[in-house]
This record gives sequence, C-alpha cells and structure tokens, in this order.
Amino acid sequence: MRLTDLPEVFALEELVFTDPWSVDSFVAEVERKADIGFPVVIRGERDELVGYAVAWFIVDEIHIGNIAVHPDYQGRGHGSALLEYVMEEGRRRSMAFVTLEVRPSNRAAIALYERHGFRRVAVRKSYYRDNREDALVLACPLHAEAETRLG
Repeated sequence: MRLTDLPEVFALEELVFTDPWSVDSFVAEVERKADIGFPVVIRGERDELVGYAVAWFIVDEIHIGNIAVHPDYQGRGHGSALLEYVMEEGRRRSMAFVTLEVRPSNRAAIALYERHGFRRVAVRKSYYRDNREDALVLACPLHAEAETRLG
C-alpha cells in the first residue's frame, strides 16, 4: 500500500465497514516502519483496487487490523489470498501466531478465518465505537509450537 492508493482504499473502507477507519489512520499505516506495519493491496487486471489488508508485527504476533474486499470481488478468493499473504509474511518473519477482532455478525469473515485455522479465544465487550457489538478475538498458530500457547 502506498499513499497514492489511499483514495481508493478509503473509498472501499467506507463502502464495506459501518465504522470506517479515518484517512489519517491509513496514512499512519503507510508511513509506519516496515518492521512493524504491513499494509498491502490487491489489484485487478485493470489495476482497480480489489482489496487490502493492514497488519502489525508485534514481538512474535501478527495482529490483523483490517481486511477488506470490494463487494464486486467478494467470494472469489481474494480475502483468502490477502490473509494467506499476511500469514506467509508472518512465517517468513518467524511469528508464532496471528490474531484479529471480528464482529460476531460478520459471518462471512468468520467463515473465512475458520477455514484458515483461526479459532475464538476471547470476546472484547463493546469493542466497536458504535457499541452495538462485542468483538470476537480469533487466533491462529503459524507453527506447531505456537499451538500450545493458544490453549
């Protein structure tokens, strides 16, 4: 992800999320140190923005802050491709596991994460700014030794 991607990224953010991140949040992600931040985009054949992910590498954990796929491209494996790309980068950097928060009502996202080995490890009460939902905390080990840490 680059600064030039941000108008499209923000438009997609507003399209798919009820509580979108601000433009300034995305600017901060693009400008964050590469050893911590990992904002990526996926583009289509005509260079259109298909989706994006924002992740952070914190000690031995990848925390996924955001994944979005344009509605016109959902159900075609792009979310899986973004998730796999982030997870592979984590393995390359010797991370132990991946975590994220997701709305319980976002069944499609939960199904995606579960297909990739994520499981529920906690609930964050009133996590979202609109206070309408809690967040499910999901985690996925990236190698066998990390499995024991998740309980």
